[in-house]
Amino acid sequence: MRRILLALCLAVSLAALAGCSSNHPITKAGEACASCHSDGRAAVEGEAVGAALADATETGLTFTVESGVDKVYLCTVAVADGGTIVPAQMRALTADELGAVTVSEPGVYALCTGEVSSPSSITLVNATESGPTDAVVKL
Repeated sequence: MRRILLALCLAVSLAALAGCSSNHPITKAGEACASCHSDGRAAVEGEAVGAALADATETGLTFTVESGVDKVYLCTVAVADGGTIVPAQMRALTADELGAVTVSEPGVYALCTGEVSSPSSITLVNATESGPTDAVVKL
């Protein structure tokens, strides 16, 4: 009986860790963290969120994206209560669609590469109406 309980505890622990990664999973627009975590928390507590937002590439509403990957996810960005950056997918950009990317409103956006469930990189862009129109974001 004890072995069964230990095996069950190990399985539950591994399942809990499977959702954790170095970057928060990309969510659907408007999806709350409670859809992934029963306690409503985000997967990764981001101590460096303020620095990441401060280091976001300053662009205009149209900017150039350069990447060697097949697909880039353009996401809006929310900052969860714990300071975690949570990207919410707006659209997926294929390699053919990279180049000039236009967003309709000023704000902080994320360009994510890798899998939706575990992005390998998240690059933040601060798009403003007065930002540089010749900005290049390299992923």
